[in-house]
Amino acid sequence: MSTSTTTRARRRVAAGVVGALALTAATLVASPQSGLTGRADAAAAQCSEDHSSTEFGGAAVSSAYGAYFNASTPAASYLTDFVPQGLGLWQNWRGGSSTEDLFLVGMHHRDENSNRSLLYGMTPGGTVRGYARLPVGSHAGGVKVHNGWVYVQHDNGRILRYSVARIRQAFTDSTKRNLGWGAATNAVTDVSFFDIDGGYLYGGYHNPSARGHMFRYRILADGNLVQDMAWGPIQIPTKAQGVLVLSNTWIFSTSRFRDYRGNVYVVRRGYGKGDEFTSVRYRCFQSVAMIQELVGYDGRTYLLNESGASAFADGRIHNIRNLHVANTETLRGLVW
Repeated sequence: MSTSTTTRARRRVAAGVVGALALTAATLVASPQSGLTGRADAAAAQCSEDHSSTEFGGAAVSSAYGAYFNASTPAASYLTDFVPQGLGLWQNWRGGSSTEDLFLVGMHHRDENSNRSLLYGMTPGGTVRGYARLPVGSHAGGVKVHNGWVYVQHDNGRILRYSVARIRQAFTDSTKRNLGWGAATNAVTDVSFFDIDGGYLYGGYHNPSARGHMFRYRILADGNLVQDMAWGPIQIPTKAQGVLVLSNTWIFSTSRFRDYRGNVYVVRRGYGKGDEFTSVRYRCFQSVAMIQELVGYDGRTYLLNESGASAFADGRIHNIRNLHVANTETLRGLVW
């Protein structure tokens, strides 16, 4: 099928999916202003699960995912011993007059409690420019760059913080690969993954059996973190693995186990502490299995997947070794 024909087909599928989702949503709408609303008994989130798209190989997924996401940058490095978790963006990573940007991929070792984890950088075309070894026990569930610092999740109570100069050194000098604990950063609460926007770090908790929660931290001038006690925590979807923070929208990835498909949630911001996230307008559709963290870049939403790791070769329903990408405004437009 030609590229133009494929594009037209995707548009037709997307239009049909939007209509189907709107019809599903209508059963829960209390008013046009409130969008989807949660029932008193905390109604289950409504997700499209038609299993009609086979574009990504392996088990079929919803046509919505097939309509909105495409395979993008190859992300097949270090998968024998490590498992992809966190995804970030490092713009102009060399500094000076360079214009090259890198995706940063955080990976924990198959035995993360006995071996160093890994952080590597690759171009938008998939060429690896360098890597660093993180401290033993680093899960690397979140990776983001902000104001001269690279932030990497260590565990749910600690985020590591390194100057971009130190990461650049590790990437370019083979004798400086091993990273220590970095600059001191205050303890955090239940941060399995995170995103940074507007001077705040939003840290979400991966709860595999119930809806999780997300706190917010103010980023100080020196790069340290202080919890914003006046904000949240707010509720987030069950099994959340990543969040992309937009000015008026959250985009969440959720997944659990190698033989179960995940979900992508697009949720309006504006609900508060104690509210169900289903009290605002949202959309949810089924994804491929084992999706992880998200990052925004050049108007697009990039999504990492861990299913390509050799650790999951037995029993996985997908084997994905590329970032997946969608138009961010198209996703945001599902709820606006």
